Amino acid sequence: MDREAYNSAPVIPGSKKVWFLNGDLVRKYHFNRSNGIMSVFNVTRGRLESCLISDFKKNRQRAYTLIETAQLMSRHQKHLARLAVQGLIEKPMGASEGGAPTWGLRSYYSESQVREIRDILALQSHGRPRKDGLITNSNTPTVQELTRRLGDGILTYMRTEDGKFIPLWTESI
Repeated sequence: MDREAYNSAPVIPGSKKVWFLNGDLVRKYHFNRSNGIMSVFNVTRGRLESCLISDFKKNRQRAYTLIETAQLMSRHQKHLARLAVQGLIEKPMGASEGGAPTWGLRSYYSESQVREIRDILALQSHGRPRKDGLITNSNTPTVQELTRRLGDGILTYMRTEDGKFIPLWTESI
């Protein structure tokens, strides 16, 4: 996917039903706004937990499926699965007790893991190695592009005479 198509693609907001809270996959179970307390079902540990609503909103991270993560990285989902099997990136957290990825159940990456995967992919060279040892990698999105695609910022580009897009400014929301 070229830069123009990647940057004009819509924001991927992540899952609306599950989140990562302190490294565990959780989903909302009960919400009591008047007391300021909510119950979450910790999918990883298989139990109910209570927390303050403000703490939940402050500490939660969005969860992205393997397909959404592949779209964010502009790679095929099988490529990310191969990298996980090779041990270059972490395996996704499965929606089962213990967090192991299981056949037939969805697996998720957290926001911080998606950013780590982007950093790892940015260090990989594509094609035949160069004689000077530098990395040739134009498919991996930049940090600003990934931030915009996650929905955390705004990215504005300007097109030069030779057809390349140059970022003008970024804004955090």
